[in-house]
Amino acid sequence: MSHVQLKNIKKTYGSHVALKDVSLSIDRGSFFTLLGPSGCGKTTLLRAIAGFHQQDAGEILLEGQSISHLGANKRNVGMVFQDYAVFPHLSVFDNVAFGLVQQKLPVAEIRERVAAILATVQLDQHAQRMPHQLSGGQQQRVGLARALVIRPKVLLMDEPLSNLDAKLRVELRRDIRSLQQTLDITTVYVTHDQEEALSISDQVCVMHDGVVQQVGTPWIVYNRPANRFVATFVGSNNFLPVALEGAGQPLVLGQSLAVPKSVTSQGANGLVASIRPEKIVVNEALSEPGLHFGGVVRQAMFTGRELQLTIEVTGHGLIEALTEPSAVMIALKPGDAVRLGVRAEDFLFFAPGVSGALLQ
Repeated sequence: MSHVQLKNIKKTYGSHVALKDVSLSIDRGSFFTLLGPSGCGKTTLLRAIAGFHQQDAGEILLEGQSISHLGANKRNVGMVFQDYAVFPHLSVFDNVAFGLVQQKLPVAEIRERVAAILATVQLDQHAQRMPHQLSGGQQQRVGLARALVIRPKVLLMDEPLSNLDAKLRVELRRDIRSLQQTLDITTVYVTHDQEEALSISDQVCVMHDGVVQQVGTPWIVYNRPANRFVATFVGSNNFLPVALEGAGQPLVLGQSLAVPKSVTSQGANGLVASIRPEKIVVNEALSEPGLHFGGVVRQAMFTGRELQLTIEVTGHGLIEALTEPSAVMIALKPGDAVRLGVRAEDFLFFAPGVSGALLQ
């Protein structure tokens, strides 16, 4: 049985439909991420689970029991917010103890539980400090400890790292994932950062316009996107039109390419092929069947672990490629001619339209 189950959740604000018949099942102990652009409905859905927003229709179940009728303080969920939400006039200890004090637990138990969770989030040496004496990352740890100390059945996290600098975000998301696995707590996490979602999640749910587009493991969502929106939003992609020769043979970049029967059966009107930038081979021969084509470098950007190339292919516009930044590759400059290769098996094909489905 799913630990958290959402059945046909709907939510509107005036004429705006924020959630359109959303149904999800979240396994016990999993790290489940809601991913999508601003306004897609992910935070609205998270707050509905928390009890901060009442859905207009549908049901929310926790361990098989409906919690839709319960107030936020009765749902036994912990919430970590984007803006830390620490009390500035309370010490770290008192911030973390706040929920336990509200539950009127014995003082000795409060001290024991707060001390234990502060040690877990590596803040035990800062228990008597005030929030203004802490860094942003430490303040977020306080918020995390306060959510966990009440021993919730589900931990909810609403873009908790978005106010931190890039390096600290990477460090803290690693700590959050490790802590979640150690405690084996079911976690629902909201972010618009694709890399963050892919790196820490057991399951990723991609949302757009209040609708679930795809749910799957990070590998599946990235490598087998359900539709063109997912392929566009999760990572970078090149989209190329598919044409047909007189004999019905599909052409990509003006060359014949073997494609799934589901592609040829629909004809080529509006169909697109996609290729991830890292799947493009630069100035190397392919060892497997595929396409070779030439282009001219328009921009080269060295980012440390990779070289990002923007290449103009005559008659087909600009294509993005990622390659290892070797000495030879780093020497490429705008105006240089290059030879590109793509294995046939690395192309994906999508039906027409922004939400055109993956053709398999």
